[in-house]
Amino acid sequence: MAGQETWKRLSQEAGSAGAPGGVTLSGSHVSLAPLRLEDADDMFRLTHAEERDEIWAEMKVGPFEGPRSFRAHVGDLLNDQSRTILTLRTMAAGPPVGWLCLMEARPAHRVIELGYVLFAPALQRTVAASEALFIIMRHIFDDLGYGRLEWTCTTGNARSRRAADRLGFTFEGILRDGLMLKGRARDICMYSMLAREWELAGAAFRAWLSSDNFTEGRQIRSLREVRAAA
Repeated sequence: MAGQETWKRLSQEAGSAGAPGGVTLSGSHVSLAPLRLEDADDMFRLTHAEERDEIWAEMKVGPFEGPRSFRAHVGDLLNDQSRTILTLRTMAAGPPVGWLCLMEARPAHRVIELGYVLFAPALQRTVAASEALFIIMRHIFDDLGYGRLEWTCTTGNARSRRAADRLGFTFEGILRDGLMLKGRARDICMYSMLAREWELAGAAFRAWLSSDNFTEGRQIRSLREVRAAA
């Protein structure tokens, strides 16, 4: 309900959402913090091992030749004022195990995109990974007051499409040849979630993350099941 109230208040008073910025956000399993140049070496090591090609296959860039070229890429990201990159850590003093990006923000229209989600293999398919997405979505709707959150991926990115469905996004259609990806025109899937839909999606997420829904580290009900029951 807080997301709805925030969205309505901002709509009435300011007519726009807040601009994304470098913030620190915490949950029970993961914390999010602004990307730093010194994070580059750990992120390179964790995303350029055995599963390197699979991790980068559907990304606009990568994989990278070595730590130096990846560090230069991180430098470019830090200099790009149109993007906010937040790293994910599962331990307070541990290395980053992933990042995600707030991009294509149009605060006057209360529209923003969540993209460039890069998770190391050890983070993928974990409660921490799911909680990180819940935390950033809660921040987008409840703190910044956006009315529409977009999620896009290529039609061939089955993992990203499953994630969008699982999180409660609505599939809106396909943008034909919507992106040149590594020299090849690719079709793009467009998903979205609206602020008025976040009330249900957020409540389902909180119920799913509850300790009552896990036994010996394994979920009792899936996020889809929890949302369907609601």
